This record gives sequence, structure tokens and C-alpha cells, in this order.
Amino acid sequence: MLAARGQIPLGLSVDVGNAVTFAAMALGWNAFRFLEGRKILIAPLGLAVGSWLVLCQTPWFASDISLRTAYASLIFAAFSVGYCFEFWRAPSIKPSIRIVLLVASCGNVITFMARALYCLLTGEPSTMLTGDNWLALSILGPLVFVTVLALCALWSWHERLFYDLQSAVELDPLTGILNRRAFDKAATALLDHSAASGERLALLLIDIDHFKSVNDRFGHLAGDHVLRVFAGGIQSELRKNDLLARYGGEEFVIVLRGAGQEDAMQVAEKLRQKVSDLNLDWQGESISLTASFGISVTRDTRMSLFELIDRADRGLYGAKGSGRNRVSTVSTAQSKASIGDCTQAGSGAVPASVS
Repeated sequence: MLAARGQIPLGLSVDVGNAVTFAAMALGWNAFRFLEGRKILIAPLGLAVGSWLVLCQTPWFASDISLRTAYASLIFAAFSVGYCFEFWRAPSIKPSIRIVLLVASCGNVITFMARALYCLLTGEPSTMLTGDNWLALSILGPLVFVTVLALCALWSWHERLFYDLQSAVELDPLTGILNRRAFDKAATALLDHSAASGERLALLLIDIDHFKSVNDRFGHLAGDHVLRVFAGGIQSELRKNDLLARYGGEEFVIVLRGAGQEDAMQVAEKLRQKVSDLNLDWQGESISLTASFGISVTRDTRMSLFELIDRADRGLYGAKGSGRNRVSTVSTAQSKASIGDCTQAGSGAVPASVS
């Protein structure tokens, strides 16, 4: 419509053509806000389009091409600043993409601000619009911006889609932590790294005590709520480089990096107390929780994930067999320890053997 000036009515080419372009800028800006989970703002769109159409009906504004060009340029610059702000604070956009978007949008701000200032200071928009250098600059800046915006939007959308698909495959949909498949993959990689670097690893296998009674008494929705709160409470106590996963049903598993036997016992006891202190409310009724912990740690020789989990599972079995709500570990001196080799702590217990 802007390019058809002189071939179509001036009102369509200048008034409506610019208004549609403002609306497009506002919609694109809102699209990035929506992508980041922020509220869509209609007011800037309405203000830009409405003020332009109203001013274009006034003789003093419609007859002054310098003023019209300056005002339109300021609107474009304002929306470009909005793009800059959204790109700057968008956590989901990769840094490399963010830099490209910021450079393009800042270039757009500079181009249109220069255009507005030139019109206001010189009052010669015709020179700017028809001169070769100014014409090239006024077209090149927005063209680069729109092209970069389109390409980076597709790139960002592809990254988001890939992340969503990866999350669907690797995350437990109820608790939002790793599922068993993703845990097995990540833990195996850590064990390989441990064997090569000598880093100690500890594995904690956790089972919520009497979880079936929660489902039987309060219903499965309450059970789901318990699992979510339990996972969130455990995750809040762990470091970023530790692994936490839902291993199945009410069983959870943790891999602690750089942790030996004593470190793992301390962490497990801290988590056991955390679970006991959780205050869960379901439809006005209080739900109390306890959990049992089994621990195993890597040895000097290479260990498989199966061996590590098997030893932790036997420790967990010992903890549950001794009354639950406690931490138990299988001795690392033997590769095939019996339940009698377990030591325990928690719930007031002192280290003891389990028969």
C-alpha cells in the first residue's frame, strides 16, 4: 500500500498503509511476549493505530509530510525499543540468538530515530525519502530487522519445540523431575565419568512409607498431590548437579556427585527429616509422611548402574524391614552383601545390624 502511493487514494496508501504496519509491529511484539508467557498488551497497538488515524484527519498534520514522517518514525522506534526489552529479558532465547535479535532491533531504533530527528530538524522529508543514501538506509534498516526477526522467530520456535519434545520424553509428567529412562541414561554417563576421573558417587533410593494407605484413605488425586509435594521438597534440598528422578510409583532415586558414604548418610538423614516435617493439607485434612532410604556408593573398581541400584535397594529393604522412616546402607566391603550387613540411622535408631 505504501509503495502504491500515487496509484491508489492517498488515504489508503499513507493513512491505512502506515496504520497496518504499526499493527504488524505491535502484533509481532506481542507474539514474543506470548511466547515467553507474558500478558498480551492491546493498548500500545490501539494507541499507535488510533492516534495515527485521528491525526491524519486533521489538516495541519495531513498537510505536513515532515511531521507525518517524524511521527511514524517515532512509533516504529518505540515498538523497536519494546522488541529490545523483550529480547533482553527472554530466558528461553539462546544467548547467540538474543545477540542477533538485539543488534537488529537496536539498529532499527537508531534508523527510525535518525529519520525522525532529520525530519524535525530540517523539515525536508522529500530529500530524505528521495535521496539515494537516505533511501537506502531507510529501507535497509527495517528490511534487515524484519528478515532477522522472521529467521530468529523460526529458530526460537524450533528450539522451543525440541525442548518440549525432549521434556515429554525425559520428564515425569506428574512431578516434573526426570523419569526412569532419562535417569538411567544420565546416571550411566556419570558412572562412566566417575570411572575415568575417580569422582565418588552415591546413590539414594527412596520409598514413601505406607503410600498405598494415602491413596486408599484420601483418593488417588491426593496421592498425586503427595508425590508432587514430596518431589518438590526433595529437589529443593539438592544441588544443581545432583540427579533426582521418579523411579517408579512412590520410589525416587538420587545420585550425589562427589559424595562418599558419610556424606550420603548425612544428606539422606537431612532429607528424611525434611520429609517428616512436610505439612501436607488435602481438603482440610492433614497428611503426614515418612520415607525410607537405601544408600550405596561407588567403589574403586568400576561399577554398573545395576550394581549400584541393587545395593541401594537392599539397603532400602533393610530400612523398611526395621520399621521404616530410617536410612540404611549396605556395606561396600563385599560386592554381594547380605541384609545383615546393613547399618541404619534415623527415627531415633543407632547403627545396628538387620536380621
